[in-house]
Amino acid sequence: MNLEEHVQAYADHLGRPIIVFDADFNVIAFSIHGEDVDHARLAIILSHRGSSRARESIREYRVAQSDGPVRIPPLEGGRTRIVAPVRHDGHLVGYISSTIPDDLPDGDVVEDEAIRESRAQIGVILAAMALGAREDEDRTRRLVAALLEGDGDQSIRAADEMLTDRLISPAPHYTVISLSPPPRADVNTATLRLALDRALAAIPAYPTLKAVGTVLDAEAVLLVPYEIDSDRLSALLDLPAFTDLRAGVGGAHATLADAHRSRREARIAARGADIDPSRGRMVHWDDLGLDRVLLQLPVEKLTPSDLPAPVQRLLAAQSGPDLAETLEAYLDHGCDAQRTAQELHIHRSTLYYRLDRVKAIADVDLADGVMRRELHTALRVATLAGLR
Repeated sequence: MNLEEHVQAYADHLGRPIIVFDADFNVIAFSIHGEDVDHARLAIILSHRGSSRARESIREYRVAQSDGPVRIPPLEGGRTRIVAPVRHDGHLVGYISSTIPDDLPDGDVVEDEAIRESRAQIGVILAAMALGAREDEDRTRRLVAALLEGDGDQSIRAADEMLTDRLISPAPHYTVISLSPPPRADVNTATLRLALDRALAAIPAYPTLKAVGTVLDAEAVLLVPYEIDSDRLSALLDLPAFTDLRAGVGGAHATLADAHRSRREARIAARGADIDPSRGRMVHWDDLGLDRVLLQLPVEKLTPSDLPAPVQRLLAAQSGPDLAETLEAYLDHGCDAQRTAQELHIHRSTLYYRLDRVKAIADVDLADGVMRRELHTALRVATLAGLR
């Protein structure tokens, strides 16, 4: 008998529908039953995962430590549930959940020998599935690492194997997304793995195209054969579990063997999100502009003395931070005084006064194009280096 047959036999013996979860509360199988639709059960099946409240109650009632089924009271207007642990060789591999009438006596939910044996058989199948999933995960990690971190020949061989075995869909181009925490954040591998799973399920712009991903060190890496849906990726980062993560999106590259280039770009973009919070928590390589170069510098090692002398003088002045902001806005707007004043919500006479102060303190000529380029670049470097 396969898993579905064991599950249906178990449900038929109980006389009520069941849902089978793995140890991580993912829906693995469910029985068919002719009774009225249980909307809570249907919602779980459609979402492929137990609700957070249901998972908390299973932990609260210590189902994992029980030898048999545990009765769990109704949650938020739902129905009473019976949840039994599923084990193989003493190791927890899943749960079997069913609903019962609230007034059903405890004696009517005790397992007989046939049900216990059926639960054990389901445990054997779940253990085999978990082993296969771990082997698949290990293989995926090996191939993605070889593709993104190996030399030219390794990358080509890994790309060929991934395409031949349909681990990823063939496509005109491939993009890498890097999900990672800032260096100071305490984010564990389990959170990265959860973010990876959610991203693979939530962000595809073309669901028929298969993406692949894995966790490499402290980074969740997604390799996708389609254009990134930025709104979906932003929504993922907004989930409470992922508030410490940043996303860097690399450029699109024409062959899978060149995906390592996109990974490099994605990591630089993620660094941009880390160093300059004004960019937001998701940064695209294509939007970096000059920062493509600047973010590859060891900016964290720079000191004020590394900046050009005019910028040093400006930042050292008492009103330096405000004047630097005004100057940067002026340069950002192509030295257009009217647009700059509108952006800063000040009168043009105020802007001209501030620019005169900049000229006097920094000892510069803002009509000099070379000087404007030097000031603009140096102010950006100072921002990325945390010097202003």
